[in-house]
Amino acid sequence: SSGPREKTKADEPIVTAKVLPPERPVRPGEVFELSLELHVLPGFHLNSEKPGDELLVPTSIELENIETFEIKEIIFPEPQVKKFKFATKPLSVYEGQVKVKLKIELKPAVKESTVELAGKIRYQACNEEACLRPERLPFKTTLVVARNTSPTANESKRSGRPSKQAINY
Repeated sequence: SSGPREKTKADEPIVTAKVLPPERPVRPGEVFELSLELHVLPGFHLNSEKPGDELLVPTSIELENIETFEIKEIIFPEPQVKKFKFATKPLSVYEGQVKVKLKIELKPAVKESTVELAGKIRYQACNEEACLRPERLPFKTTLVVARNTSPTANESKRSGRPSKQAINY
């Protein structure tokens, strides 16, 4: 059923996401933290990752490039428990500013000096009366990879000049 989309007055998206990447380069094989700051429009809420009703779609996060990254842990904030007209029992929801922390491993085999991390936040937004269709919100950021690999791996990328160590006669 592709009826008209329920839009808010200003056609604002109900949920927006901001990625807060790690502040320093990440080494291959290292687990780093990345935060997602979700902003939910006033009047709406998202089901938490454990909504309390099996008919509701929980908030979840998946990464696209699983050959480069692996999610080790997702730390959701404390949800609010509220009662809504459309549900018989109180539901566990997120409202307003929602900060989710991800612990992600950069796979050891990564050779690039920067990698793009892309993923999707799957959520279902509801207002006081009803829930909308589940949506997927994409997010992406670029990470700088720390180079602790053997010098020979990096050598081929430079234009044949010897590395600094070679000049200390």
